[in-house]
Amino acid sequence: MIRNRMQWDALTDREPNEWYREQRDRLSDMARDADWSGLFAELRKHPERVNLPRIGIRTGYAPLHQAAWHGAEFPVVSRLIAHGAWRTQRTRDGQRPVDIARKQGHTHLLELLEPVEVRPLPSPPDVLEHLFHSLLRERTGSCFEETEHLLPPLAPLTEAPAMEITFVVFGMMGGVTYRLEDDHLYVHFHSRMDADDGEHYHVTPEGWSKIKFSRIPPPPPRAAQRAAQNDGISNA
Repeated sequence: MIRNRMQWDALTDREPNEWYREQRDRLSDMARDADWSGLFAELRKHPERVNLPRIGIRTGYAPLHQAAWHGAEFPVVSRLIAHGAWRTQRTRDGQRPVDIARKQGHTHLLELLEPVEVRPLPSPPDVLEHLFHSLLRERTGSCFEETEHLLPPLAPLTEAPAMEITFVVFGMMGGVTYRLEDDHLYVHFHSRMDADDGEHYHVTPEGWSKIKFSRIPPPPPRAAQRAAQNDGISNA
């Protein structure tokens, strides 16, 4: 069961969709200004955006980076993490929130911000991420040429037992959804222009393979199963 559904949308282009840019700027402005009550009100409407930096990626600061920089109170940072903020997320210059807090001298946040690996990536993880990015470029390369995107890191998937991330790709009219499964990364390319359910892949450190994916309806409730069994017995 997927418990965390998050979004990665690291656009470096300020141009697409003015209304969307304004929404994203509002979220980033609140984090920059330490307006935590306004930020959490915005996240109630769009919880999947908790890890999104400002479009344009000048610094790549997401809300948790800003909270670390400000030295926000422990309950604020704890609440951001409870909303799904990634402690492994890095800025454009490679800093995690814990690195920023340490640099700023906010020692009260260091233990809380230290990343905790709940679920490891298939080993070696750097090879898995490289192949994942290669697959993204191969399947959506023309979109990346028109609008630059920062490719998503896989480290955030280690922060929860069941997380699904959607990478919004402008120009694709959809995006890429991915998650960790038993021994591989599951990747789903989807678009509103698709006549079917898009394309599905398994990615391992050894390579990727396209798979057939069918949505299996859930089993009937146990009460219905018992009724069917009893009906079968009575008709025997």
